[in-house]
Amino acid sequence: MTMETLSYQVSFATPAFLGNAEQQAQWRTPPFKALLRQWWRVVVAPQLARPFNVDDLRIAENLLFGAASDDGKEKSHRSLVRLRLKHWESGQMGNEKWPHRDMRDIQVGQGRVRADVYLGFGPISPASAKLNRPAPVLERLAIDSEKQDNKLTVGFDLKASSQQIEEVRRAFSLATWFGGVGSRSRNGWGSVSFQDGATSRLPLNFDDVNGVCQPFAGCFKQDWPHAIGSDTVGPLVWVGCRRGSPFNNWREAVFFLATLRRDIRGAAKRFGRNQDISANQLIAYPVTKAGNTRWGNDARIAGSLRLKVAKTGLGYVPIAVHLPTAIPQVLFEQLSSSDQRWVGENQIDVWAAAHKAVGEHMHRLGVQK
Repeated sequence: MTMETLSYQVSFATPAFLGNAEQQAQWRTPPFKALLRQWWRVVVAPQLARPFNVDDLRIAENLLFGAASDDGKEKSHRSLVRLRLKHWESGQMGNEKWPHRDMRDIQVGQGRVRADVYLGFGPISPASAKLNRPAPVLERLAIDSEKQDNKLTVGFDLKASSQQIEEVRRAFSLATWFGGVGSRSRNGWGSVSFQDGATSRLPLNFDDVNGVCQPFAGCFKQDWPHAIGSDTVGPLVWVGCRRGSPFNNWREAVFFLATLRRDIRGAAKRFGRNQDISANQLIAYPVTKAGNTRWGNDARIAGSLRLKVAKTGLGYVPIAVHLPTAIPQVLFEQLSSSDQRWVGENQIDVWAAAHKAVGEHMHRLGVQK
């Protein structure tokens, strides 16, 4: 018997801020394995959903991806999945190559912010952070989505079952449609594609995500992304902008996503706040000018409504998907009882308003255009 392998051509639709030990962009396998594991959990979680048992999921994950244990409860063993990139080149896009002149501003409150800064704050600093600089500054090298690609080989140990291999294949499909890697990937940077030679396409109907959706209100019982949410209309997936055709380049797509993210925040902001918690903090945390004294500056809540750009033969297509999750338990327990009640009473309505805001910009999957 020979080891089964999958082979993917890997490319990005938007620049990727992958980080090596020096926090500079470089092709490396760990971010791709982390992305694979994230979407593998979404693929496998429905098998354990009635009743849901996260311990069973951990056991299945450790069996496939390996485990290092010194507590005597579980034997250490190697992963049955091994990833190999053709090259480990560094990112080639620095500040001097960044398309500053192509970046447009969006209106945010009483001021204007460049779209790339709004979506990429951290890797991209506003002009005010650097004296005598007329434009925002790219603080890190990025992988150039228009000039750099790679090949990823996924090898399976002979012990891997056909079901496990199919789960991995399915996870790569979901990652192609909805995934990103690197800093600010949930805002659309590092929008990745894994092509195996089959015809590239977007998710076109419910069947493409069937089996990995759960009613979004019930998803808040878990504080980690385990399913794509759904409502009475269908999956919480949006593909393509409502007005106009696909974009000509990633700069136009970034401007669109920045506008979309601003309006999602605006829809949530209308619900206001309680004591320490605000509606915008349910979308993601931290939030500029909306602090939380219980959490401070170091706490993080990753955005569960993820933005993505897909590069197709017709152009650059925006995608949004919601994987609803509860506030991480460790942070929820730090809130006052009043704030905890406020979250329970408002989070579904806040997210419903966010979904409506997305629908004003994008086409809902499976809904007649």
